[in-house]
Amino acid sequence: MRSVPAECDALLTCCREEGGIALLRCETSAPQLLLPDELDGLPIIRLGDYVFSAREPKQLPEGAFRLRLTSGGEELPAHDAAALRMVRLPQKALSLGNYAFYGCIGLEALEIGGHLQTVGTDAFMNCFSLRRMTLTAPAEECRCLRGLLQEYSGKLELCFTPAAGPECRLFFPAYDEDYEEMAAPHIFHYNIRGVGYLCRQSFDGHCFRYDQYDASLDLLLRTHEFSLAVRMAMDRLRFPVQLSETARAAYLSCLEQHTEQALELVLTEADTAPLSFLLSLDLLGRPALAEGCEMARTARRTEALGLLLEYQNRRFGAPRARSFDL
Repeated sequence: MRSVPAECDALLTCCREEGGIALLRCETSAPQLLLPDELDGLPIIRLGDYVFSAREPKQLPEGAFRLRLTSGGEELPAHDAAALRMVRLPQKALSLGNYAFYGCIGLEALEIGGHLQTVGTDAFMNCFSLRRMTLTAPAEECRCLRGLLQEYSGKLELCFTPAAGPECRLFFPAYDEDYEEMAAPHIFHYNIRGVGYLCRQSFDGHCFRYDQYDASLDLLLRTHEFSLAVRMAMDRLRFPVQLSETARAAYLSCLEQHTEQALELVLTEADTAPLSFLLSLDLLGRPALAEGCEMARTARRTEALGLLLEYQNRRFGAPRARSFDL
């Protein structure tokens, strides 16, 4: 079996087709899978059905071949779909097959190239841990975006990191759907629960509409989903791509009215950048700052506590030292 130097260890089953290589099967036990963009000088343009799943494809085409990606290990990896935590897809992949990540229960993050156009049915079935997707194109240019959101109903943050242009982050709450049997013979009612469904409808065809997405904040607030609304507000204000003044004012008002949830959100982040940004907005009064300091002390977030105290002293002045006359 031919070996190809790579950033991870995996067994690939591929076939050549017009325009490039189809990746039919990827077997690995590595938690981080960094797939190459090309094989034998040809771009990987298609990812087949069940490609990363614990379940193997039913049939492989004639002419399929196998090769090994190696980062220096000697043993062939036994496939463990549940071990996957992060996957970087080939940058020039155009399609992702049906049930591609079926049963990848530990998958947390996915990196996707800007060329992806189609996403197969139930591509992320049982991916219970998936929380972030990073795409290398602006949201309005990602033709796969609607398909990604349709195929994953869980809580999700999308990060857009185009080579040219500003970074953007969009948070999508989860939603549930089911069928309820109403009466014989087999009459069912389709139920959708959760604001996440509305957020996912922010499209004009395949083009993402920021204004429609921003309008969904109102429903989050009216349904008392304050923690979700605050997270959406933080992402849009920190990365204000196509953010109107009206939407900006609504997001600022959301944070100002729900400072407790905002502090809880930023203090759960390992990075202090979200906290620094929240402080830069000058929305926190004395009571909120005192509450934030107590949260940081309880969570043993020393650096965050230092930022809060520094901001408190800068904005309101250092507390006066007490003196007593005896």
